[in-house]
Amino acid sequence: MPGLIAAYAFLLGTVVGSFLNVVIARVPAGESIVHPRSRCPGCRFPIAWYDNVPVLSWLLLRGRCRSCRTRISFRYPLVELLGGAAALVAVLRHGPSLAALAEFALAATLLALSFIDLDTWLLPHALTIPLLAAGLLLSWAGLTAAPSLIGSALGAGIGWLTFALIAFIGERVLRKEALGFGDVWLLSAIGAWTGAAALLPVILLASLQGTVVGLALILLGRAQPGPTDAPVEPVAPSAPPADPDADWVPPRNAVPFGPFLAIGALEWLWLQGFLVHAVPALSIFR
Repeated sequence: MPGLIAAYAFLLGTVVGSFLNVVIARVPAGESIVHPRSRCPGCRFPIAWYDNVPVLSWLLLRGRCRSCRTRISFRYPLVELLGGAAALVAVLRHGPSLAALAEFALAATLLALSFIDLDTWLLPHALTIPLLAAGLLLSWAGLTAAPSLIGSALGAGIGWLTFALIAFIGERVLRKEALGFGDVWLLSAIGAWTGAAALLPVILLASLQGTVVGLALILLGRAQPGPTDAPVEPVAPSAPPADPDADWVPPRNAVPFGPFLAIGALEWLWLQGFLVHAVPALSIFR
């Protein structure tokens, strides 16, 4: 039975990952995530159900659209596999329970936000604010890593104020954008799910890994402003901007910080024991 439950969780996670691909493509464009059904990002032809089986369809079609043979990015099955892995980890940690479902919801939303940020340099309020509200509500029900509703509210408030202050200082004192307000709301949401004590380890992990990746991209000559070249569904010219900062152009050699915040949050959530063993000073944040 445990093996069957784990397998079912992984498969269910890949199905959710398939839906996350729709969220990643449509939310920044201000489009509905419900209608119309999934379609090829190239020819816009609707995808049949048998061509929409997570991971398997991409492999059978060799990463191309059946209709127009447009290449479909490996990112699509990657998101599905990451969704399956997140569901599996949640079930292994909590068993088939509401706590596992809540933790998977957090990981899935962070996954969607990370790829949206990589594509567009935006962290839409349509995802971050509901994530914050869910963290507070589920903490009240005892289904998050936050110690209590008060701890969750403190985490949300301290997270928001910390990054808002950094953004304010960068804009008013240093005369440059140090952080976008999407990062402010994302850290607030993470604080609601994990509690105030987890914020510093999350920020440290995110900053360390973001610095390493940024330096590596600079050395390789790969760090450039603007969104990535991952294929997304085309945006109609009349589509309204999903965020007032949509016209902002990132500085050269910059990398979006949202994915690293998401990674740091999940690392602290899932690998806390290992990290504390490796760096005993982190034990004060448990």
